[in-house]
Amino acid sequence: MGAPADVHLHREAPLRLFTEDEANALLPQMEEIFLRLDPKLARLRDLRELVEDSEAYYGEGLAGAPAGDRESYAELLQEQADLDRSVQADIESVLALGCEVKDIHRGLVDFPARLGNEVVYLCWQRGEDRVGWWHTLGGGFAGRKPLSPQSER
Repeated sequence: MGAPADVHLHREAPLRLFTEDEANALLPQMEEIFLRLDPKLARLRDLRELVEDSEAYYGEGLAGAPAGDRESYAELLQEQADLDRSVQADIESVLALGCEVKDIHRGLVDFPARLGNEVVYLCWQRGEDRVGWWHTLGGGFAGRKPLSPQSER
């Protein structure tokens, strides 16, 4: 399932470069943010199914539905919009730190960094106890490589 509608996962601000230690120091905050997101994302999935079911039965907009069903549908849409805004606010809190959310459901976050003479992403996925991976800016998760010990860099 994709990200909620109109959610912006990347920042438009100037690039902040992180050290490995700086990125690791933010991981407790990242875990906290994703813990807040879990129930919101689960509810959004449920709401989307309820909206789709209503629209499949009555047609989009529920024009021919009884008044009570139209009211329930409107409430579902409002709750969905409110949750979308709340999810976006959580993502904005990650972006404000200078990180990029790459996958909201997996808890995949990239930290721009300099590795040698190259700007790369330090890559962390929820559940990992530290930032232990990196990839090129275009490499993505599939291109992750383990970070070598700091003494070797």
